[in-house]
Amino acid sequence: MTMIAEAQDTVSKAPGFTPEQIEAEIASRLPEEARASGQPVVVIIMGPICAGKTTLRRQKYASGHVLVDAAQLFIDLGGIELAFPSSLLEPMQAVGAEVARRAVAGRMSIVTEVVGSEFGRVVTLIDALKGAGYKVEVVGLTADLEACMERNANRAQDNVSAYYAEPFQTRWLVEATRNQPQ
Repeated sequence: MTMIAEAQDTVSKAPGFTPEQIEAEIASRLPEEARASGQPVVVIIMGPICAGKTTLRRQKYASGHVLVDAAQLFIDLGGIELAFPSSLLEPMQAVGAEVARRAVAGRMSIVTEVVGSEFGRVVTLIDALKGAGYKVEVVGLTADLEACMERNANRAQDNVSAYYAEPFQTRWLVEATRNQPQ
């Protein structure tokens, strides 16, 4: 199936977006430099709400990795004035799941963020990615509770918490590993 045909198949799940827009959004999230020459790596940045996960990701993992992050995708699709996930749920799901699928199928290095409040979800994610041949690097962040609370109170509208995004991106990645040939 061609990329546009895959996008056309996906667009039925993403009202308001054309197949070309969906494909362009997907393609823009799959940088060629993320393709691993050896074992691909997934970096899971984990820490409490407002500990600096996104800041670290932007500083250290901005290139060389496919970003699988529902919060960033929501903002990029135009969600800055909306409640997460709102009317962007379907296009966010369509693009996010396909980005994860293509990244895993293409053996591309990946970065994602999790709070990690549900231990089972994180273990499932790690096990699935290891099973797909990924080297898993968990980068743990800690922060003072008062500092996190202050940062959260001052959170800009264009900054959706990983607490809300985590279920989406972990599901996309786990499902992407299940769709791989054995």
